[in-house]
Amino acid sequence: MLVLIFAAGSFLVFIAILACLFVAHTLESREITRKRYVWTHRPVCLLSVTQAFEPIYAPLWEAPIAALQLVNSAATGIAVTRLLPIFRRASATFPEIYDGCEFVQWLQFLECEGLVCWRPEYNKVTITEKGKEFLANRFVSDALLEA
Repeated sequence: MLVLIFAAGSFLVFIAILACLFVAHTLESREITRKRYVWTHRPVCLLSVTQAFEPIYAPLWEAPIAALQLVNSAATGIAVTRLLPIFRRASATFPEIYDGCEFVQWLQFLECEGLVCWRPEYNKVTITEKGKEFLANRFVSDALLEA
């Protein structure tokens, strides 16, 4: 009888260990998938804010600056769809730069740089303080370059 109890107990412990291994494997695969998702869906960082002040990269920053000016013109932000024509013009003008870049990635890039705050749940984009400072400094730099 004691052997039967040990056999039944061993079987239950074996099942419990298998269940724990299954849970560990599932959690590990989710973590791997999450890490993979972060790297494959990061915003496209083709440009950086520091490049905006260099004359060579100035044409590439025309679209982001136009978008920032449009967002800055509205006190409570603007609808995301109003930025779509700006993105389309930029991607048509510089297809080699915007190749493989979607509109959402472009918005994420602007948000990643801290220039805008995008609220997908409200479908609104607002400019941040850093974005306002960027516009102010950008125009000062343009004025100095032209002088």
